[in-house]
Amino acid sequence: MITNRFEEWKERQRLVGVRQGVEQGRLDGERALVLRLIQRRFGEVPPSVHKRLQSARQHQLETWADRVLDADSLDDIFG
Repeated sequence: MITNRFEEWKERQRLVGVRQGVEQGRLDGERALVLRLIQRRFGEVPPSVHKRLQSARQHQLETWADRVLDADSLDDIFG
């Protein structure tokens, strides 16, 4: 009985880890895409922008990606 509960707990923990890994991979991919879009549009990206991208959440990254399309400057993206 204890062994079964331990195995169930272990499997739940494994699934949580898989979900977290998938989410982290998605965020990393979105960060890379926004960075690439900014580089393509404006050239070299300052370290402050790299830092901002690394700490951004998904909704921020999506907003910034949309703004790159119409931005005339980096301030237009992050403002």
